Amino acid sequence: MTRSLTALCIALSFLMLAGCKGDPATPEYWESGIQQSRRAEDRIRMVEAMRSSGKMDERFLPMLHGQLGTERKPEVRAALARALGDLKHASSVEPLTKALDPAAGDMPAQLANKAIVATLGAIGDRSAIPALVPLLRAKDNYTRIEAVQVLGDMKAKEAVEPLITLATDDTVEPFLNKKAIEALGDIGDGRAAPALVRMLTKERKGKSFYVESSFALYQLGAPAADALLQALEGQDADLLKWARSNGVNPASYAMKAATVLGDLREKRAVATLLKQLAFTNTDPQIQALVRMQAADALARMRAQEAVKPLAGLVSETDATVRDSYVSALVRLGGRDALPALEKAAGTGDWYARELAVKGIAMLGDARELPLLQKLAAAEPARTAADCKQAEDEGCDDAAALGKQRADQIAGQSRLLEAAQACADNAGCWVQRMEKAEPRMLERAALEVGRSGAAEHASALASRLGERDTEARLALVLAVGWLVEGSQDAAKKLREASLPTMRKQLADEQGNTRFVSVNEDLRRLVTTLDRP
Repeated sequence: MTRSLTALCIALSFLMLAGCKGDPATPEYWESGIQQSRRAEDRIRMVEAMRSSGKMDERFLPMLHGQLGTERKPEVRAALARALGDLKHASSVEPLTKALDPAAGDMPAQLANKAIVATLGAIGDRSAIPALVPLLRAKDNYTRIEAVQVLGDMKAKEAVEPLITLATDDTVEPFLNKKAIEALGDIGDGRAAPALVRMLTKERKGKSFYVESSFALYQLGAPAADALLQALEGQDADLLKWARSNGVNPASYAMKAATVLGDLREKRAVATLLKQLAFTNTDPQIQALVRMQAADALARMRAQEAVKPLAGLVSETDATVRDSYVSALVRLGGRDALPALEKAAGTGDWYARELAVKGIAMLGDARELPLLQKLAAAEPARTAADCKQAEDEGCDDAAALGKQRADQIAGQSRLLEAAQACADNAGCWVQRMEKAEPRMLERAALEVGRSGAAEHASALASRLGERDTEARLALVLAVGWLVEGSQDAAKKLREASLPTMRKQLADEQGNTRFVSVNEDLRRLVTTLDRP
């Protein structure tokens, strides 16, 4: 505000010294000042003062168009473009596109192009698209990036092919590849699907394109699912050839295609994903990753066919791998996995055992209370054995540690008691969400989400700011499940909750704590945006 007033005062003082008279509310007044300013920096000050004056309206358009057409200095053209951006009138498209300099070689001219493109984007008139597409090949990245952004915002299908070229171009900076990928997602044209599938596994200069490509494919929807199914099943000959020539392990597509198909809730993938739960590979890490991604995708789809094979996998003693299987079973719900979880709760180290206990607490009810008591009673001895095997590493007081862990197991009983009280009553679970600690909130959210009681979607959405990432993910998934089955619930959330979700994503951008779970929140926002 202070800078704007200062600029206005300087400009008015200049006009008075120059002997200009007239009404500052008229375009003639400012035109006179601009024309009498010999130095470029003085003309820029005049334009900025005009913008700050609060007097600009559509009457100023012919004057601004004329000045833009005759101005030789790129810095001034940039200022005039910004002024036209304030007015956002379709009549400015032609003079703005004529003012572009595709061959711009110096920084001022390039920044002027950038300002003009930004203004064309602010106007949003599609008649600018033919002039913007060639700028994807501009010499400078300033203009190219701005053109990519604007064409994506305009959903310009005319730009799809050159954007695909740019997204896959190994000669440009990775940041430019990423922006082109994002624009292809915003446009949502199925022609981009094959290229985006390839970019899921592409890495260059230490940069991965997975995050941008997976989200862009999610934005594409059905066309992406068709391409991803072929990749998942190993039936895309061109993709396999490309993978071999680029040193990409084909198993990468079993993992990454599975994730996006799970996000898309693509039921056609269920049969293949079930087979991947038994995937084998000479590299144990690759084998585990493929199985884990298949488990996650099946859980997101709520594919009940996966419960039995997943229950057979929870005996895995590696805590990280077991966590994936237990989490999948928890999202799927039901009691069928409880016997396998009971067995797993007695095997592996503490961290693996704790995960199985969590699964029991998330799926069971009061019938499992005696089991928790049994596990709690056995834990001190198991902890002592762990400490002995680890030669006392991290076990300064094995007895105290064993008691602490036993208390943690016993503390899970509150979830079982809540399940006994609420059973399948979604409204009861919603009440449990009030002032709930993270694990209770997580279970309540999943119970409500699986219930299909769409009238509770708003109650879940109101808690999406939860700081605990596991509870937040459960809330995001549950809201997604509810709106998938109810257009009415989706409409209500679109009207009441979408602005809050967008603000949350903006406020938390760059926060590493929420970067993963907010990818799921971003997909929920995209789902609600769809008509």
